Order: sequence, then structure tokens, then C-alpha cells
Amino acid sequence: MADSASQQPKVSGPAANALIYVTLIIFLVLGLAAGWRSHRNAGLFLKAIRSQAVWALALNFLAVNIGSGIFFTLPEVGTIAGITGVFAYAFAAAAPLLVFAVVGPLFRKHNSCQWSMTAFIMERFGRPLHVVYGTICTLFVGMYLVSELTTIYSVFELLTPVHPLAPMIVICVVTTIYTAFGGVFASLLTDAVQCVLILVLMVVAVVAVAVSVRPSKADIDRVGLVAPTKMGGELFVILTLAIAFSNMYHQGFWQRTFASRSDRDLRWATGIAFWLVFVVTALVGMAGPLAAWAGTWSADSDVPGSSAFFTIVASLSGWVSGLTLVLTTALSCCAIDTCQTALFASLYDLAEQRVGIWVVRAAVVALNVPVIVLAMRAPDILQVYLLADLLASATILPVLCGLFRRLDFVHWTDALAGCFGGVVAVGCFGQVYLGNRHDGWRLLLLDGGLYVDDERVLGAFCFAPLGSVVAMLACAGARMAVTRMLGRAQYRYEMPAVEAASADELSIYAADSKPDNLKSTDRKSG
Repeated sequence: MADSASQQPKVSGPAANALIYVTLIIFLVLGLAAGWRSHRNAGLFLKAIRSQAVWALALNFLAVNIGSGIFFTLPEVGTIAGITGVFAYAFAAAAPLLVFAVVGPLFRKHNSCQWSMTAFIMERFGRPLHVVYGTICTLFVGMYLVSELTTIYSVFELLTPVHPLAPMIVICVVTTIYTAFGGVFASLLTDAVQCVLILVLMVVAVVAVAVSVRPSKADIDRVGLVAPTKMGGELFVILTLAIAFSNMYHQGFWQRTFASRSDRDLRWATGIAFWLVFVVTALVGMAGPLAAWAGTWSADSDVPGSSAFFTIVASLSGWVSGLTLVLTTALSCCAIDTCQTALFASLYDLAEQRVGIWVVRAAVVALNVPVIVLAMRAPDILQVYLLADLLASATILPVLCGLFRRLDFVHWTDALAGCFGGVVAVGCFGQVYLGNRHDGWRLLLLDGGLYVDDERVLGAFCFAPLGSVVAMLACAGARMAVTRMLGRAQYRYEMPAVEAASADELSIYAADSKPDNLKSTDRKSG
């Protein structure tokens, strides 16, 4: 029934510990084995440029898109916006991958050995905007880590009698060990293997649910959630914009983009990953309506919609709970090791690539402590994502404008003004739409959440990118007018000459192999 989520966990303490820790030991061994090749190679540890073929890259794009949080956020959308909301979320999660198939080759055209967004910004806009972007990237990945650890804490609490803190810390320790040892190359290999396991477990779980949970047509008609909804339609716009822009700040996506062996491989990999992500997220999201139809969850109960998936799990045999435990552990490892390697890249770039790899390793290890502390305070997972997404929507377009030759007049001050303009645009829209300054500017916090009865959230995500571009162009126009009045030469960025990179230059085997205690000399010119 609807209170089934409050039943006693079906996985005993010893069995839960065995499933969690055996899974983690396997991933630790796999990660260390994968990192053996890259642990003393700065090129492979931080970049792994052009190292991944189509299927390995597609699985890695799946890994960076999903985490254990999908078992909470996706079914909740289904219980509120119905099937339309589920497919809106699935499309929004998958479609932004296709952006990297377009933008990735543009970066390579700009610099054939490009390996991160921050490296491009340093080259195009200089140090000031580089610091801003790198700081936001670091905060973004930190928020992703907090939300992922919050999720796994809640999953362990729901499925097992084990106190969640110990396994949560062990997951962080395990992923930190093999990512600190092997870097992004180890993460790429382990994520591919983990995703194969995840897909197999997903198939088994879907079959188990399909066989055991069969709501009648009368139940479906009584509950609803089938007809298209206004909120579901809005979510197609809100979530697609939010996820597309926020992905631009996640170094994990850029690491995978530049790890593709060729532009053709990148296009095929993102196409395959689109369908993998769409199918996985749609299946998980359908747990929300299915729980409502089957009666394991009800809108009238005290169980939140975010727990709808686990009410179905609680109504099935104990082995399904065990399988879900292994599945969420694997998903968390995928998400956490991706975030940790993204932190390596962000911090290394923030330091202008002037520090040794061991310094970066130590910094990432230290950052795990405040992340765990914040995760234990159990913030609203969807709220964390929303705040990050709105910040991304307000700030990323001025940076991407630097890719285009026709916008070579854009200076770093214009791009920075655009970032602030995007934030201000949200507050101004909120003040006009809601009719008062207090509530209008609180729209920046999205404290009402995603599911509201009006269009405030839709307006915020539409006006944020629009405001950023308008502010950037306005600042550029004003700056150019003042420069002309003063009789000075106008700023124009000279794009580097596009040269075909040699095979040795593009090969991962040509990466500088140097001991970890040496400082890197790969710094881009600014």
C-alpha cells in the first residue's frame, strides 16, 4: 500500500554490508588496474585526449548523465506531471548531449589539442574570466557531489538497517583512491565497465517489476497521470535549457568530449548516448506513475513522491532490494569518480597548470570532507540542481560566444558583464512578473521549487540566457564607443591559425610522461 516505503528494509544488515562492500572492492580493483597506465603520465591523468572509441565514449556519456539521484527526482516528476513530465525529463537529460557533438569540433577547430573549456577560456578571454569560470566549475561539481552523497545516504537509509554514514564515507574513499591514482583515464575505463553492469541490472529490474506490478486499466483511469499536462509541456523547455547550460560547467562532459578519437566518433557516441540516456531515465521516471497506479504510493499518503520508486521496491521480493542496492552503489561510484576527476581538472586549471599533480590530488581529497558534512544535512536534491542550473543558464552563453569569429570583438569585460546581466535579468523578470521586489529577487533562489502553478520558473530560465547576451552586447557597444571617442584601436581577438595536428600530437601515447612530483609544463599561453 501507500505506506509500504515505511516497512522494515528487506535487506538485512550483514547482507547489505556484503553487497555494498564487495561491489566497492570490485570497483577499487578495477580502478587501480585501469589507472596503472596513467598514474605517472600527466597527459593521461588529466586529459586522455583522443583515447576513447565510440562505444566506450557512449557509455561514459551515459555515466556522466546519471547517478543514484535519478531514483528520487525522476519518479517525483512522474507523480506530479505524469507521463508527459517523465518524457520531458528524459528528453531534457538526453538532448544536451547532442550539443557537444556540435560544440566539441568547434573547440578542436580553434585548437586541435584542446582538452578543457577552461583552457579555451584562458586562451580566448584571459585570466580574469578564467578564474570566474573555473571557480563556478568547482562549485558546480561540489554541488553535484553533495547531491549524489545525499542521495546515496537516503538510499541506504531506505533499503538497509545499516547506518548510512559508514558506507557513504567508504564510497568516497574508494573512488578517491582510484581516481587520485589513475585520474581521468581510470575514470573513463571504470565508468564504461560500471555502465555495462548498470544496464544489465536495469534490464533485470525492469523485467522483475513488469512481471510483478500490473495495475488494472480501472486503476490507471482512476489515478490519471496519462493525459498531457501544462506543467509537462513547460518542463520540456525548462529542463532542456537548464540541463544543457549546466552541462557546460561540468568538466566531466568536456573530458569525455575531448577524449573522443575523432569528430566522427564524437557524433556517433553522442547519438548512441542520447538513446541510452533517454531510455534509462524514461524507465526510471515511469516508476512514479506506476507506483500511483499500483497503489504502492498515493498523493494522500505521507510518503513523498520522490520515494515512489522505493515503494515499488518494498512491495517486491527481497532480492530486488538487494539488486537495487548494488545498482545505486554502482551509479554513485560512476557519478562520484566523474565529479572527482572533474575537480582535478578544474583545480589544475585554476592554478594555471603550475602545480604538481600531487598538490591537486591532496586538494581533492581535502574537499571530500566538507562535501560529506554538507551531504549529511540532507539538502533538497532537486533544489540543489535547480540553483546550479539557473546559475549556468545566466552565465554560459557569453563564454560560448568566444568561439565565433564574427564575435571576435567580445572582450573579457563584455563576457563578464554578460554573466552578471543574466543574473540581474532573472531578478528584474521576477520583480515585474510577481509584482514586488522581495519575491521577485527571491526568484534567484527558486525557493518555490520546480513545480509551481505559474510561469515564474519558465520565465527565469528563458530570461537568464537572453539577459546575459543582451548585457554582453550592450557592454561591448558601450566599450567600443568609448574606445572610438578616445581614438584608440578597437579590440579584436585574433583566432589562431587552424593547422592539422600530426598523428603524434594527437595520440595519447605522445602525452608527456613525467613523474607526479614534477610540475606540468603544459600551460597554455594566455
